[in-house]
Amino acid sequence: MKKLFILSALFAVISFTATAQVKIKLEPAAAFGKKAISALKTQGTQQTMKAVAEGEECGAFVATKKDDKGANYTEAKEFLIVSNDGVTGFAFTMYATTYEAKTLYVVRGMPLETGVCVDKSTKVTFTFEDGTQRTFTNFEKDNCKGIVTLYMHELVKNMDAYEDLKTKKVRSIRLEGIEKTVVKSLSEGNQQQLQGTIKCL
Repeated sequence: MKKLFILSALFAVISFTATAQVKIKLEPAAAFGKKAISALKTQGTQQTMKAVAEGEECGAFVATKKDDKGANYTEAKEFLIVSNDGVTGFAFTMYATTYEAKTLYVVRGMPLETGVCVDKSTKVTFTFEDGTQRTFTNFEKDNCKGIVTLYMHELVKNMDAYEDLKTKKVRSIRLEGIEKTVVKSLSEGNQQQLQGTIKCL
């Protein structure tokens, strides 16, 4: 699969203010959107369960790489495509790096349909099989491609949400845009891929 991220291009600076605002320079929205649409075309609709041998789970879902400065980072091997018609749904990718000796987890994604505008008030909610929920605030710049960026880090005080994503199966994902909300249910393959990727980042 094509390399999802070139860390040197993505990260210019990571800074946390007193209110735990995270500022990371990401690849341009247009380029990210093209990768997401390309993933939909090549990976198809909702994914089926992968046959993964015991002990090889992480090799199936993530890859560890080095940036141009020699620092390690881990990224998802494939986009998580949540779609049962090949037209609507979500495309997400994930990666992790280190900030102040702590792991920073990044989830970036977009709805696979037009007309979804987002801003800093946009929320993304993961509903688990047990009915509990975790809601994340979008850190992406305002845009009408629906692209959102979510962070998990101790300084953002949401590592409990990371633990839930790592240990529980996600039933559905809800993105609340400015005027349009998109909700999609995950297939068993989606659940396996999301949980497996988060565990191994």
